[in-house]
Amino acid sequence: MSLTAFAREAPDTSRKGSIQLTIRQGGTAVPGGSFTLYQVGALQEEDGNYRFVLTEAFAGSKVSLEEVSSAQLANTLAAYAKDHKLSGTAKDVDKDGEIAFTGLELGLYLLVQHKAAKGYETAAPFLVSVPMEEDGVLRYDVDASPKVELEKEPEPTSTTPPAPTDPRLPYTGQLNWPVPVLTVLGLGLLALGLALRRKSRHG
Repeated sequence: MSLTAFAREAPDTSRKGSIQLTIRQGGTAVPGGSFTLYQVGALQEEDGNYRFVLTEAFAGSKVSLEEVSSAQLANTLAAYAKDHKLSGTAKDVDKDGEIAFTGLELGLYLLVQHKAAKGYETAAPFLVSVPMEEDGVLRYDVDASPKVELEKEPEPTSTTPPAPTDPRLPYTGQLNWPVPVLTVLGLGLLALGLALRRKSRHG
């Protein structure tokens, strides 16, 4: 990416810059969570043109920094930082949903949210250049507003017990037929007992 291709002025390499993050969701501040800042590109001048080149820490990624607005590029660099356990500058989001990274060297920066605010999804990694061109003017204090989304509620699980696959009662060593049979036998024995009592009286 060439800064002078869009800006009307050459960057002042003696200056420092800053990145101010403002985290909002539906106009409401989202406090909590943290972001980590990595410098992935350094500003290099060549024949009056300025471009970003990979820093030593990210040189092994061998990616091109021509498309700094690419989400895929940000994801690739974030994965590289994680896989190689690269250190960055981590800061917590304050109660107003803001973070400020100040005193930055001019260059290209990667921001990764390793910890999301409670109740929110983790924001996607993104890239910010310092300075950033806006309406033909280079801004050294850059404002960025990463997109954050509420956590998706888990799908409700069914609490209805499954219907039995076999309606028959489990076998417990006794079949169902003895119940009426025993009832008939009981009535027969009762009748026999009455008959014996009558016989004994007449005897």
